[in-house]
Amino acid sequence: MALRALIFDVDGVLVQSMEAHHEAYRRVFADYRVDIKKDEVFQNEGRRSKEVIETLAKAHSLRLTPEQIDEMNQKKQKVFYSFGPLPLYPGVPELVAKAKSEGLMLGAVTGTTRANVEQHLGVLLKKFDVLVAQEDVRHTKPDPEPYLAALTKLGVKASAAIVVENAPLGIRSAKAAGIRVVAITSTMPREAVAAADIIVSSIKDVWGAVEKLR
Repeated sequence: MALRALIFDVDGVLVQSMEAHHEAYRRVFADYRVDIKKDEVFQNEGRRSKEVIETLAKAHSLRLTPEQIDEMNQKKQKVFYSFGPLPLYPGVPELVAKAKSEGLMLGAVTGTTRANVEQHLGVLLKKFDVLVAQEDVRHTKPDPEPYLAALTKLGVKASAAIVVENAPLGIRSAKAAGIRVVAITSTMPREAVAAADIIVSSIKDVWGAVEKLR
């Protein structure tokens, strides 16, 4: 089936934001004298921030009340938002323009909030036909629901789409939805994203990978 849509994860694919996410979680957990490492955050990319907090707390044997989790989640969002708009990866505007010129529809699927995406993508978001954020689904990545929701909104079958991801949970989500995946090693090593169909080192290499898969 002919390729009709290109669907992107946001953090770590379009926006250089994963380091900022890590810093926000690090500050929140520092209040409890827990040192959160970058890899711990990157491995949980795709989940809601509240789910990430719960996962990290469990991993560090930190017992939290629902009220404490909610408070940490609110602080995390406030800290992250305070960083302001974060830069796009070099080559993102050009890739988006190329995909549109080829007649492809564009989707964005993220575990973060719609407000965060709007802040960081800015006017570029207008180029996208669909955005699926954490508010739009019941189950986040690695569940297939986010990518299935994107397919439904785009009106295309899984075989007519390609996903661009950087995170293991996101790759699992896309593959479970039946979609081919191009993975970028922007935040994780090749072995962490080995489940993808093609692995590239930069967003600038994505179109070449798309051409091989289409």
